[in-house]
Amino acid sequence: MNSIMWRWMQYCVVRTARWTGLALTLCAWAAHPQGTYPAKPIRLVLVVAAGGSADAVGRIVAERLTPALGQAVLVENRGGAGGNIASQLVAKAVPDGYTLLLTANNHNVNARIYKDAGYDPRRDFVPVVQLSEGPSVLVTQPGSQFKSLAQVVDAARAQPRQIAYGSAGFGQPVHIATELFMTAARIQLTHVPYKGAGPALQDALGGQVPLVMSSLAGAMPHIQAGKLRALVLTGDARWPGLADVPTMAEAGYPAATHWVWLGIVAPVDTPAAVVERFNREVNLVLSDATVRERFLSLGTAPIGGPPVAFAKRLQADFDAVGDLVTRTGMKAE
Repeated sequence: MNSIMWRWMQYCVVRTARWTGLALTLCAWAAHPQGTYPAKPIRLVLVVAAGGSADAVGRIVAERLTPALGQAVLVENRGGAGGNIASQLVAKAVPDGYTLLLTANNHNVNARIYKDAGYDPRRDFVPVVQLSEGPSVLVTQPGSQFKSLAQVVDAARAQPRQIAYGSAGFGQPVHIATELFMTAARIQLTHVPYKGAGPALQDALGGQVPLVMSSLAGAMPHIQAGKLRALVLTGDARWPGLADVPTMAEAGYPAATHWVWLGIVAPVDTPAAVVERFNREVNLVLSDATVRERFLSLGTAPIGGPPVAFAKRLQADFDAVGDLVTRTGMKAE
């Protein structure tokens, strides 16, 4: 066999081996595309600043996901502009599953009330998983004139716009919850938006504002300490540990039922296999009894479920917010 023929045979053998190896690699990737994810740390961007129930939920989930995924899940707080800053950042991120957004009701609200929120909640994101939901609570000082929700309604009807209430900020879930209540009860309270739940609750404790609509998580320690009185919960069921606090439906305003939800979304075009892998791991975290107990102690209940379930929840929420904004004319300045 001459040298030319020998080199040709070597070339054919090497080329065949390379293509066979490549074909096997591609087949393996196609069969298990999630097997290579994640290959590096994941950023979980939060629409809130550090502290508070949403931040705590995010850190609990990230802590449990890190060993499950074999890569660090890094919490990054990007509060500001009602959540727009974090949402814009993730909307523009590479859709590879390494930058995800932990968001709340603001995700849909901002698109409705800002002239330009800088993102479109339906066009720029895909749902991954709903983490939790919990009620808001209307609170007042123990020495306040208001001993029940009925007394708030009576006073507001007698003095339209003369009674103030504080919230964590314009467009925040607690603001939306109060707007729903005012619409259902046909009353008008004067909104005092604060830069976060903490300052609002401090003014409620000090008597500077007579009423505050707060997340249950934020108000619970003050309620349990007897420093604030809970008048009503916005959920559709009474909450463990607050058996004597009625719901909006029990108070006669079922249309004012409202939940504060938390969930994770990813930039549009994130591979379905990546979304499914992350969803599966989060659901395993949420099924853990210890995690469930920690969530409930924060005033929120774990939910979970497939991406399609979260997609339906997001669409229903988007439509409901649209109806409310149309009725009230809410607009962010």
